[in-house]
Amino acid sequence: MANRGIKRLAFFVIFLIPLVWYLFLQLFGSNRYSLTSITPIATECGSVSRITVLYVLDSLAAEQTNYLDRVVYQATAKNVPFLYDQRQFFECLQIENELMLADEEGFWGVYKLDREGVDQLLTELDILIVQKSYGKGISR
Repeated sequence: MANRGIKRLAFFVIFLIPLVWYLFLQLFGSNRYSLTSITPIATECGSVSRITVLYVLDSLAAEQTNYLDRVVYQATAKNVPFLYDQRQFFECLQIENELMLADEEGFWGVYKLDREGVDQLLTELDILIVQKSYGKGISR
């Protein structure tokens, strides 16, 4: 008899709790996301014609090289230009971070070349690509 109770409990834990959680999220959860441009790019600073990742770096540590390689790989895979800026664009916009996500509307974000910054950049790059291809945002 105790074996039968353990089987029911295992069935409940393994199948019913995740099913109830899934249904709850489908009914009451929302999966909406969109980015807003931080600011337009001043005409005297220059312009970017499409979604672009810009970077400005003087020297890199080994760890930063790995993070930069990750950004280069993802940008290349998504057919997004990855351009080096010689401080003119960043200084004109008064930005001190190492990475920037920009397009013709303005710049969407600035990021540090560390784990959190690269993760945020790659996530926002994916969202921006989807947002540009579908309009104002996605809602499922």
